[in-house]
Amino acid sequence: MQDKTRTVLPWGNIVRNGIAATLVAATMAGCATTSDMPSSEAEIIRPSKAVILPPPGGPAIITVVETTYPNAIRQDISLATEARSVGENKISVIRFTSKGGDGSDAALKDVPFTQVNLTEEALAAWPGSGMAVSPYYVQNDYGPFGYAIARPPNGDVCLYAWQRVEPTLRPSGAVDRGTIILRVQLCRRGVSEEALLDIMYRLRLNTDVFPPSAAPTAIGRIAAPIRPENANGFANVIPISQPVAVTRPAPTRPAQPVQTVQTTTPILTPPPGAPIVPAPGGTTTPIGGGLPRPTSTGVTVPSPLSGGN
Repeated sequence: MQDKTRTVLPWGNIVRNGIAATLVAATMAGCATTSDMPSSEAEIIRPSKAVILPPPGGPAIITVVETTYPNAIRQDISLATEARSVGENKISVIRFTSKGGDGSDAALKDVPFTQVNLTEEALAAWPGSGMAVSPYYVQNDYGPFGYAIARPPNGDVCLYAWQRVEPTLRPSGAVDRGTIILRVQLCRRGVSEEALLDIMYRLRLNTDVFPPSAAPTAIGRIAAPIRPENANGFANVIPISQPVAVTRPAPTRPAQPVQTVQTTTPILTPPPGAPIVPAPGGTTTPIGGGLPRPTSTGVTVPSPLSGGN
């Protein structure tokens, strides 16, 4: 028989080699995600390269304008519209590949929403429409977002929404890269507020990102959308006006006089010469003739034997 020799590596070597390979891979991955990108001016790219995609059924993508910064990519995605309102249907999205800049170089600054007047942004997106900021907590598959709604008199329903998708905290301390910031402004004609807001629940990211951080357990989880609803169903930010039913009071009838029912037999006084009619339950006739005695009713009944003599 041919002797087969098998080489067995010590377990310690395997562990050390595995750790070394892991560190090298992690270092390369870290360098790949944090290294600066070459900046480029704004250019039109294919719609399939959009960082975020509208849901099936529209609105359709018209153009995608992309600008590259050393630390981020910004896209302005123009959408088709049939609305009558003054403004533009579009999605603005920023994808950070590293932390935000401090303004000292060409890197893009990462400005949190707490430092932005979102109401002014909504009014500027749809001027003269009367935007109202939603007071409801909502979230889609990527986490919480905010929005404002308008119902201009031309029949449109307008939306301005904003969302920040942040990466999971990492032990290495690299916690401020991979953030995605998006703003959606959209007006549509002949739709409800609920149908317009549904677009925020069906948007899909079209890029590799760090896993988003989970929302607090008390209010929801990732991939567990929360919609603005109450006991009556969808909660509109701007209530839909409905015709008010006029309730007319019932016609009042004049008060009817109260009829008193007599429970005693009335005393009848016949005219002179008229026959005397005995009342039911007549009178008692005295024994031996003579004048009849009045009954308890007071009616005089003659005796049938007297004959008037």
